[in-house]
Amino acid sequence: NWSNGLTTPNIVVNANFANTPNVYSVSVTDNCSLPNATAGFTVNVNPLPQFTFSPTSFKGCAPLEVNFQAGSTSTAYNGSGDTYFWNFGGIKGSGNTQFITYPTAGIYSFFVSATNSFGCYKDTTTEKVIEVYPVPFADFTPNPQSVTILEPNVQFNNLSQGASSYIWDFGDYSSLLNSSTATNPHHEYGVSGMYTVFMVATNNYGCRDTAIRLIEVQPEFAIYIPNAFTPDQNGRNDFFFPKGVGISEDKYKMEIFDRWGELIFTSNAFRTGWDGTVKGSGQIAKDDVYIYKIWVTDLEGRKKYYVGHVTLLKQ
Repeated sequence: NWSNGLTTPNIVVNANFANTPNVYSVSVTDNCSLPNATAGFTVNVNPLPQFTFSPTSFKGCAPLEVNFQAGSTSTAYNGSGDTYFWNFGGIKGSGNTQFITYPTAGIYSFFVSATNSFGCYKDTTTEKVIEVYPVPFADFTPNPQSVTILEPNVQFNNLSQGASSYIWDFGDYSSLLNSSTATNPHHEYGVSGMYTVFMVATNNYGCRDTAIRLIEVQPEFAIYIPNAFTPDQNGRNDFFFPKGVGISEDKYKMEIFDRWGELIFTSNAFRTGWDGTVKGSGQIAKDDVYIYKIWVTDLEGRKKYYVGHVTLLKQ
């Protein structure tokens, strides 16, 4: 007679961790002997670890850093005593947290197991996967790398590998055409100086690499001074002023004299020319030859002085 009511010689029981302890007894009688023989059995049931971990899978660009974390989900016992063992394909570790860096592209497996304070063991039983995407190699050469302001056009030759799209930043932030998505773009610089050019190469996985080069646009001085103008307000050639490149516009002066040496116009603004009037009176000077004196400074700080003649023709 078993304590669960069965009378067979052998019984099978499903012991439960929730019943503490699991005690079973049997009473044996031959209907002759008194008292009956009895025996008791205690079955101690230890629970398996119950845990979760993250990530179960992960994808990203190389080098890929992954933070693995594991923790108990057991409701049968306090899981604070659980220990975790990790295997990352040759790289092994223990503890709740693991930081792993995958430097190169590929597909990587990992396993995790847990052992609780009762000595019971459980693993993930299934293989988990980390997928690391390749990163393109970004590279380019400017041709030429050094230009002058008179010939400021630079062609960029793309030497990247493994990329499918490109974004360029020419470092010329005063230009409306400072960026491009062309494979081999070109750019014309408008001001002398040093420019940092960035090119970002992206592949089909969204992985990126950046290449950086320096471009030098050297200042070059050139000035053109016309010898005649027609201030008849027809919108063509109404002003007299020099034009050029490599000129410091804040260090400029122009004076106009008539044939008797009287100063009739002066300007300190490079783009403000003589409109033909006399001393700002609004009256146009007569047709004649006038003397100009022009002082300019190039972008290297060198001063230059010009004297010459300009002919005023009203018609």
